[in-house]
Amino acid sequence: MNKVADTGRNPFRSKRGSMILTGAAAALVLGALPLTSHAQGLYFGGNYSAFQFTDDSVDDEIIKPDGVVLRLGIEPTRVFGLEARGGIGLQSDKRDFGGGSLEFDVDELYGGYAKIGLPLGDAVTPYAIGGYTHVKGSATATVLGVSSGGSETWEDESYGAGLDVNLSDSLALNVEYMRYLEKDDQELSAVSVGLRSAF
Repeated sequence: MNKVADTGRNPFRSKRGSMILTGAAAALVLGALPLTSHAQGLYFGGNYSAFQFTDDSVDDEIIKPDGVVLRLGIEPTRVFGLEARGGIGLQSDKRDFGGGSLEFDVDELYGGYAKIGLPLGDAVTPYAIGGYTHVKGSATATVLGVSSGGSETWEDESYGAGLDVNLSDSLALNVEYMRYLEKDDQELSAVSVGLRSAF
């Protein structure tokens, strides 16, 4: 481990509440638009991700950093698709445990995935997704007033499920749960909401 997370310089820390409220308002406004048919082909999207990280070797508390994930994919049909994604953390999170605390942030995330969809009419497509993810995170542990930490890298199989709701011929709302990794005592998952646009 060679890097200690420096959360004091994060310019997004004070914006978490406004981001969530803005996202919720956008979802409500977009939800009022007429639903149309699914656009096949290339697409690009972005999601706000509420990560959940646990490290049972230290404590079983859930640490919840925030991040953003960009997605680029192709869907030859509504049933099958391929997707690449990359993301970064926006804000770390810290949890206290007996005798100390643990802070974690997602430095980077990227991977490749396959999607299997089950179209429900022209506008709604639930899907299952699976693939492989590379994650780099920074952790700082404080025990009895003494802090130590740095960065660690994981690579693991990933899987999840989501829902695409088409808002227009080229724009869709996306909601997803993804379990990105489960290695030894450590696990990282995320609940995400965002938009995708065909081009």
